[in-house]
Formats: sequence, structure tokens, C-alpha cells
Amino acid sequence: MKGKKILILVAIVIAIFLGLFLMKNNYKFSKKGNNISNKSADEIEKYILNMDSYSAVVQVTIKSNKNQNIYKLKQQYLKKENIYKQEAIEPQNIAGVQFLYNNGELKIENTKLKLSKIYTDYKYIESNELSLNSFIEDYIESENSKCYEKDGKVILETEIKNNNKYILYKKLYINKAQGNIEKMEIEDETQNDRIYILYNEIEINKLKKEEILAFSLKTFEEDI
Repeated sequence: MKGKKILILVAIVIAIFLGLFLMKNNYKFSKKGNNISNKSADEIEKYILNMDSYSAVVQVTIKSNKNQNIYKLKQQYLKKENIYKQEAIEPQNIAGVQFLYNNGELKIENTKLKLSKIYTDYKYIESNELSLNSFIEDYIESENSKCYEKDGKVILETEIKNNNKYILYKKLYINKAQGNIEKMEIEDETQNDRIYILYNEIEINKLKKEEILAFSLKTFEEDI
């Protein structure tokens, strides 16, 4: 009987500790949850424009007059350090090709072939139209940017200042209820989609510097 009571007591203690552990982890998860779900359009706009970092896996569809190509990419960005990394995941023939812009230095690397090339004093990170940080730069600089709601989405829309007739307008769609960035559309002068970016995975303001620089610890001497 005494042994049975001890077993019951141990079970109760384990149950209490397990309950406290789950409560603690659930609280941590809640704290790490999306900060823009069910916010107003103005609050969501401010949150996106003041983004410190992001990490995303995206599907990019690029349309030309004759065909279209689809790519799967991983993108990472740190605002304070001025670092941007993009890696090709699909199609297979370009998988492992990545480039890292690190505060004025651009490194392009093929991890499969162990080839790399470094460019110093590279000042054109904003020219990568596929990045979310490029959209933010365009949105802030344009006098024709606007934010509005439609069909449960908050849409940030801007007109780009460049001489490329195929890339003139950008629209970023955020699911208001879930607080998730869903897609970006890049349109030509006739407002037809030329580039469509679907955000399969995205995290905002969680990326650390060591994560984005991990692949660049070893530099190969061969040129791509």
C-alpha cells in the first residue's frame, strides 16, 4: 500500500511539472507569434516598412513574352548590418547557387561546384527586385505609394522609379486575419504581371547575423 501511494505521488508530481512545462512553452509560443494579425491597415503598413529582418522561402514565377520560368528561393535580410542573402533551391540545375551582399561586398557562390566570386564596393543591392527590402525601398521613395484593404487583404502598392518598362508597379498582399505576407506582384507598364512571388514561409524580425553568414565561412579561390 505504501509503495502504491509513493507511485501515485510521483505520478502527480510528474503531471504537475509536465503541466507547468506545457504552459511555459505555450506562453513562449504566444509571445513569438505574429505581431500584426488583426491589426489595422496603417499598423500593418508601419510594421512592414520598419522591418528589421526577414527570412523567407519563396516561389518566383517570371513571365516573358514567350514563356515563364518558376524558381524556389530562400531569402534572408538584416537591415542594421545591411546584409542580404539569396539561395536557389529549385530548379535542380541551379540549386545551391547563392549570393550574399554584405555591406558593400557581393559574393556569388556555387556550393555544389565549390566556386565563388567576390565583388567589392558593390552598391546595387536595391536592384534585386525579388527582395522584400527592395519593395520597402521603392515604397518609401515613391510619391505614388498607397495602402488599402480589399477582400480581407491589406495591400501595399507602389510605382517604381526606373527605366524598365517591364518592372513598373509592385503590390504586396498581407492576410489581415493571419498577419502573414502572402504574395508580391510585379507588373509592367500595362499592369500585366511579369513577376509573381508567393511566400510559402516567412519570418519577420527573428533572423540572427550568424544564421545568414553561416555559408560564407569558407571562400573558394576559383571564379564562377
